[in-house]
Amino acid sequence: MRTYAAFVILLALVVQWGCSRTILVPVPPRMDLKSYGTLGIIEFASNSDPAISNYATQQFQEHVQGAYPGTPILELGNREAVLAAVGATQFDADAIAKIGKKYGVTAVFLGDIVYSEPKTDIRVTDINKLEGGVRTEVRGDMSTKLMETQSGASVWSSSAWAKRQIGSVSLSTKRGVSATVGDSNPRKDMVPALILHLTQDFRPKLVRQRAP
Repeated sequence: MRTYAAFVILLALVVQWGCSRTILVPVPPRMDLKSYGTLGIIEFASNSDPAISNYATQQFQEHVQGAYPGTPILELGNREAVLAAVGATQFDADAIAKIGKKYGVTAVFLGDIVYSEPKTDIRVTDINKLEGGVRTEVRGDMSTKLMETQSGASVWSSSAWAKRQIGSVSLSTKRGVSATVGDSNPRKDMVPALILHLTQDFRPKLVRQRAP
């Protein structure tokens, strides 16, 4: 009787394990670029220095072409130059259509990077012992969209944000005052993470599903 009961329990566990098994299923990208011909990319606009704008544009292009090898992307230059070339003052539907005719592109990538002013956060962990710290961070918001040149309509858009620490100061009765200042450029450092998030719609994914 005990042997039978143990067998029933073991069988139930096996059935439960079998029902709970999952497998990884490939899911195609949300945004398919195969149907487009030559794409245009305009240098990302930024409220930081031009070097970061150029760096972000290159990173974005590398990620897109990494997801779709062989995709032709024409670098059109900065916004001011492109608008002047088609006699426009803003990227409305008419301007996008003119860009398509002038450069022979079926769609155009537009991107923006906006960095906040450094924000300082003061934290007191123990007021009696005069312990605490000061942390300064900067935030970056990046957005981009793909606009068809035939209609001027936006067919894809995405946005992302990130924060990076500029420096910090800590105060302790045991350790005294210590300060750290980053050697790198925090605004540039956050670009790869922002681009990776922005371009996730162009990459296939693996989703875990229950096994049949």
